[in-house]
Amino acid sequence: MRRLTIIIALALTVAGCGRKAPVTDTKGEPRKKPTSIKEIPYMLEGDYTPETGIPYKVIIDDDTCFVVVESIDDEQLHGYYYQLNGNSNIVERKEFSYDKHWKEKRQEALVYQYKPEDYNSLADGRYKDEIYSVVERKDIEYGQALGYWTSMPGTDTLSYLEILSDGFGNGIIKETTSLTMDIYMPDNNDRARPMVLMLHGGAYYVGDKSDQAIVGWCRHLAALGYVAVSINYRLGFLPTKGEVTRAGYAALQDAHAAMRYMVERRVEYGIDTNLLFVGGASAGGITALNLAFMRDSDRPSVVYSKRWRDMGTIASSGNSSKAHFHIKAVINMWGAMSELKLLKNSNTDIVSFHGDKDDIVPYNSGYPFNDVGSRVTKKLFDKMYGSMQINKYNRELGRRSILYTFPGEGHSLHHYSDGSWNQHNFELIRDGMSEFLYGEIVSNAAIIVNEPANSRHYTLTGDVQQVAWQVTGGFINAMNGNDIWIVWCSDAEEHTLKATGRYSNGVGFEVTHKPNLEPKET
Repeated sequence: MRRLTIIIALALTVAGCGRKAPVTDTKGEPRKKPTSIKEIPYMLEGDYTPETGIPYKVIIDDDTCFVVVESIDDEQLHGYYYQLNGNSNIVERKEFSYDKHWKEKRQEALVYQYKPEDYNSLADGRYKDEIYSVVERKDIEYGQALGYWTSMPGTDTLSYLEILSDGFGNGIIKETTSLTMDIYMPDNNDRARPMVLMLHGGAYYVGDKSDQAIVGWCRHLAALGYVAVSINYRLGFLPTKGEVTRAGYAALQDAHAAMRYMVERRVEYGIDTNLLFVGGASAGGITALNLAFMRDSDRPSVVYSKRWRDMGTIASSGNSSKAHFHIKAVINMWGAMSELKLLKNSNTDIVSFHGDKDDIVPYNSGYPFNDVGSRVTKKLFDKMYGSMQINKYNRELGRRSILYTFPGEGHSLHHYSDGSWNQHNFELIRDGMSEFLYGEIVSNAAIIVNEPANSRHYTLTGDVQQVAWQVTGGFINAMNGNDIWIVWCSDAEEHTLKATGRYSNGVGFEVTHKPNLEPKET
C-alpha cells in the first residue's frame, strides 16, 4: 500500500509540481549538493502540466520511477509507471488512476522529462565493407635494377619443370630492367590510409603484377579504404642453389625499394606509415616474410661472398630513396621461411593461409617442390619452415598470429588441382585477410560489458571516443561517458543496447548488446 501511495504521489508531482533541483548521482538517488555528472533527462522547472504519452523520471526521497501519463484533465489522472526495486535490472509495468482530488495531494520531487539524446550511428564501414570506388594507376616505375626479366604471365597451368624449360630455352641474359607497380586507391579524401604491398607468386621465375588473384585482392582492399600496390620484381635464375637464393634476395630488394618509394610519397598517396602491411602468395609470401623480418646481418652468404657478385644491402638496390619503414603485419599465403629465428627481428603480426597437403611449399617443414623429387629439390633449394611452424613460433613470441589451414588441399589455394579458378577459396582468403587487417587497425575494439556485481551497469570498453547510446525496451537511469545504468521493462518485446562512436584513429563503429535479463518474479 505504501508503494502505491508513493507512486500516486509521484504521478501527482508530474502533473504540476516540478521544481528546480540538483541533478542525481549515477544510482538515481537525490543529491543535496550539485554534481558535475550530466543528467540525460532534461530537468523541468516551475509549474508544469505533463504531456501525455511521454515518460518522466520522478524521484521522491529514495524512490525512482519512470511515469507515463496517458490521460489528464481536471477530473482524472490516468497512466502507468515503472518503479525501481532494490538492485533488480527489471522493472514491472503498473497502472495508476486517480480522481478529481489529485491536485490537492501534490508532493515535492525531482522531475525530469525522459528524453535521451538523439542517436545517429557513426559506423562508416571503412576497412570492413566495400564502400569506395577504386582508382587505378598502372605501370608506375619505382626503380631499376640489373636482372633477367620482371614479368612472365600466363603460366598458371604449367608444371614447374615446363616453366623452367621454357625459360632456359629462351636464354638468360641480365640487363638493367624497369621495376613497375600498379596502385589501387579508394576514391576518398582520407590523408592517412593504411597501405598493403602485394607480391605475386611464381617460384621467382614467372608471374606478373596483373595476376588475377593479386589484382582481385588489391581491388577489394582499395574498396575497403586501403592503398593497395601490386609490383613486378626481378625473376629468373640459372639452375643452381646459389642462383635460386640470389633470385629470392633480388625479389626482397625490389619489394624493399617499392615500399621505400611509397613511403617517400606518403603525402601524395595519403598513406599512414604506421599502418604498413605486406602480403604475397607462394614466392611472394616468402618475400613478404623476408621484407618484414630479414635484416642485412641475416643475408645469405651467396649474395655477398667472394665467389659471387656482391648484390649489396637490402636497401641498396632499385632506387635512391632512404625512407625507413616498419611492417605492422604480414599476409602470408602459402609462403615459408628459411630460418624461424628471423621472426625475433620485428614485432610484426602474421596471418597465414596454407593447405596441409602442399607439396610445393611445405605446410610444416621440408624442401620445396616435393612433387619434382627430393634429389632435385635438395640440390636447388634449402629446407624451409612453412605456415604451421611460422604461426606456432610467432605466437610463442607473443605476437598476434592466425593460421587458416585448408585440410587436404595443396598449393595455390585459389586454383583447383586442374588449374581452374577456385572462387570459394579466393573469397575465404579475401575475407580472412580483411578481418585480420581490421584487427590491426582497430586493435582494441569496442565491446559492451555488463558489470557482474551491478546488473544495471554497462561499460563500453576499447579505444573509443564520441560515444552515444541507444536503449530499446528499457530506460536509461544514468549515464556518464562510457558508463551507463539501465533498467529493462518486463513487458517490452525487444531489449537491445547499442553504442556508437569513433575510435581514436577516427574510424566509426557501432556495437550491439542483448542483455541477459534476470528471471521474472512469480
